Amino acid sequence: MARQERRGANRPATAEARPMAGALVANLSRVVLALVIGIVAYGSSLLYREIDKPLTNVTIGGNFTFLQTAELTKLVASEVDGGFLSVDLEHLSDVLRANPWVEEVRLSRQWPSMLKVEVVEQVPIARWGETGFLNQLGEELLIANNSNLSALPVLRAEFGSSREMMEKYQLMAELLAPTGLKIIELRRDNLGVWFIETAPGVRLVVGRDQVSEKLRRFNRVWAEGLSQQLKNIKTIDLRYPNGLAVAWKDGITMAAQENIQEKGKAGTVQA
Repeated sequence: MARQERRGANRPATAEARPMAGALVANLSRVVLALVIGIVAYGSSLLYREIDKPLTNVTIGGNFTFLQTAELTKLVASEVDGGFLSVDLEHLSDVLRANPWVEEVRLSRQWPSMLKVEVVEQVPIARWGETGFLNQLGEELLIANNSNLSALPVLRAEFGSSREMMEKYQLMAELLAPTGLKIIELRRDNLGVWFIETAPGVRLVVGRDQVSEKLRRFNRVWAEGLSQQLKNIKTIDLRYPNGLAVAWKDGITMAAQENIQEKGKAGTVQA
């Protein structure tokens, strides 16, 4: 009986020791985890400081016509604040993009202490009215020193946006390319009528709609012989459903048949 009593008395003590041992292990695990995290954080901090060395070389690349490499270099140098890792590339990109001649900026780090800056320059495609300029997307560029841009074609709009004007200019220039006629001015009046002035001095009145179809029809007539009368042509009116009319420099506007006369005085031509 005494042995049974001793066994029974030991059971509660053993049951109480188990949760205490589990709690001790859990606490020890937390301590170890905290130590590991601390060591990793400290090591990461040391590694970051080791890698984040001062930038010793900044290169600027790109093909520039209007931008000056020296000015870009000075601008970048004034804005770079930080080491290899800590330099704020987003801020530097925003500063560079604020330049009206900068279209795109690409920044990259090169180990161990180089920053590479690639800049794509804006390309002015046309003049916008009297003082502005447009890029290929129809976005306006305000440029003070523009004396070397006077040869660009002029876009004028009393109706429509600059983006639409640029889209139409690019379309018309492409359609007219086979004729050799170069657009020097594209205008849209308040009624939406398109007028094209070309380098040889020929004026095209396109109308408001079906621009592509009218210019393709003009190309066919031009190739069939109208081009031979280039020196005599003043204006070509494309606002006809199946043809065009030509006004000659001597003031005469006459109808011509499908086969344009060698010295004919123009007019409506069936396509």
